This record gives sequence, structure tokens and C-alpha cells, in this order.
Amino acid sequence: MIFTLENLLYSYTKNDRFSLGPLSFTLRSDVITALVGSNGSGKTTLIRVLLNELINYDGVYTIDSKPVRDINGTVLYDFGIGYAPEDPLLDEQLSGYEILCIIKEIHRIKDEIFENNIAQFRHLFQLESWFDTAPCKEYSQGMRRKVSLMIAFLSASDYLIIDEPTNGLDPLSVFGIKKLLAQYKEQGRGVLVSSHMLDFVEKIAVNILILKKGKIAFAGTVKELMERWPGKGLDEIYYHLFTSTSPLEERPV
Repeated sequence: MIFTLENLLYSYTKNDRFSLGPLSFTLRSDVITALVGSNGSGKTTLIRVLLNELINYDGVYTIDSKPVRDINGTVLYDFGIGYAPEDPLLDEQLSGYEILCIIKEIHRIKDEIFENNIAQFRHLFQLESWFDTAPCKEYSQGMRRKVSLMIAFLSASDYLIIDEPTNGLDPLSVFGIKKLLAQYKEQGRGVLVSSHMLDFVEKIAVNILILKKGKIAFAGTVKELMERWPGKGLDEIYYHLFTSTSPLEERPV
């Protein structure tokens, strides 16, 4: 699956001082791509465009060469995309386990596969009794984040998009996310992960897309980015890109 944006431009209002784009790049669904940028750089806006939550944009957006103009909210299901937003929205009356059982039925996940996934989640996220019995209205930010991530991983038959996955998580759960994404990487499965944690990005991503004020500062492989600044860490390179006045660099991911 290939996501392609050509001269895409989005503004929230006609007089808005911030706009996303114009952007032209492709996303491959068989590699992990990191989406990086400072606060207000347009990361979440870009994700919402990719998911067609925002549709009033100029330019062209296609998946496998087919224009995406989904006004019915089915793009996630139609393309097998799992999504964990930065601010999870959960059913407050159900427990995390009950929500995942509903996801199982929606996506027709086989019992054995579902139970194997749940067992892995219990181990990597250190899930306790709250997961099975407590309603989501009683969950902390970190607990809600875990449930949102589990929903996304279960739903992702073809692609996974996660926005700031480590927010609110304890170190053990961050390690669990790294383990799950490492499995995806080994399996050649695709993920778009937005994160401020550059050491996290450096370890799990193959490609990287860096946004600066709504435009592309760099798009390519993490290896290529590191080779352009030999001897420097990703955090130092990132600082250079965001403090430099040199022209922005743009190329397919």
C-alpha cells in the first residue's frame, strides 16, 4: 500500500497564520516511518489528513493511486489501518478488555490470534486487574493510552498510525511499545509513528519525515539523515534543522 500526497495544502481557516504544505511525498506501508517536528509543526494535522478527518484540502491524496475522499469515516476499516490518537477517546462505561472484545468482533479476529495478542499485551504493558474489570472512566492517562494502543495494534491488518505513543506511559510500557514495533520492523510491516522522543525514533524507524512550520525539513531514511551529519546524534541534527535558515529539503519517503 502506497500513500501519496501531491502539492497538498491545508489551512484551518482562510486567515489562519498556520498552513500545512504544500507537501509532496509518499509513505510505504512496509516500513516504519517516524513523523517528527516541534509543537505546532503540523504532525497531528497531517495524520488527520491521512485519515481523512480533514478533507477540505487542496492538492491530491491517493492510496494505491486511488483518490481518497472519504466522507463516511470508513478509511480506517477500508484500508486496514489501526490508529491510536494523541488524546484517546474511549467508552467510559466499558473496561479495556470489553472494548478489545468489541474490536475482535468488528475485525473478525480469530479466537486464538486474539488471545495470543491479549497475552502479549498483558506482559508488555504490565496489565493488572483494572484492564478486565474497571470502567475506562476510572483510568489514568497512562491506562487510557495503553488501551488506545492495544485497539490500534489489534485493528492494524495493513498499516498502523500512532500519534505520540509514549505520552503518559511509564518506562516499562515504553519498553513494551519498542518491543511491539521491533516485531513490526522484523515482519516488514508498516507504521507511521509521531514522536518527540528522538532516541525512540532512532531505534525503531527506517524512514523519517521532519516537519518544520508545516513544511518538510527532511524526508528520507534515518541512515541517510545520519550520514549527512557524520558523528552527530539525531538530537543534534534535529536542533540544526530547526535553527538553520537554510532551504528546506524535500524528497520521497
